[in-house]
Amino acid sequence: MPTVTGLVPDPRGSGGFAVHLDGVSFAVVAAGDVRVLRLEPGTALTDREVAAVEHRAEVFRSRAAALRILGYRSLPSVELQRRLVRKGHAPAAVEEALAGLVAAGLVDDREFARHFVRTRARRLRFGPERLERELRRLGIPVAEARAAVAGGLSEDGVEPRELLREAARKKLATLRGLDGRTRGRRLRIYLRRRGFSLADVNEVVKESLAG
Repeated sequence: MPTVTGLVPDPRGSGGFAVHLDGVSFAVVAAGDVRVLRLEPGTALTDREVAAVEHRAEVFRSRAAALRILGYRSLPSVELQRRLVRKGHAPAAVEEALAGLVAAGLVDDREFARHFVRTRARRLRFGPERLERELRRLGIPVAEARAAVAGGLSEDGVEPRELLREAARKKLATLRGLDGRTRGRRLRIYLRRRGFSLADVNEVVKESLAG
């Protein structure tokens, strides 16, 4: 059976400990896992215990990778899971790592969704349909996405119809020189792509071209 010959703080500064087996660095695990796995120099490990060390090391790697991604941008748990699995991390380890981040409050899908709605509505002038569609693409369930759109817009004092009018005004400024029919068609396509309802778009396009 392999024997633990060393427990060394990870020189890469991850906060974990490198477990040495038979004089060779085997895996890096979290400090808490050293206690949980009862790892001490001189301890002989069964095959099952070696497998447990490998699993905890993969969870630790998955958590570190998730935190690196979150350092660049906030993401919901489903999208984080997709990215980590695509990078080659074991699905079971990823799931466990993300559960820990959720429990620690470092991943919060509901808060992410509301922040997403507020920033995209104000900065990009996305309508409710586009906001909901984008959230669903990122793995937010339909009901939660719909609630986040309604709640986020309300909390931020954003009225979708006014947002639509603002988007229409800005787009119309780029369509000068075109005939009325072409302007209307292009404006309608643009606003529908921004995620506003067909009925609202038709009304605002008619209102904008008449003004």
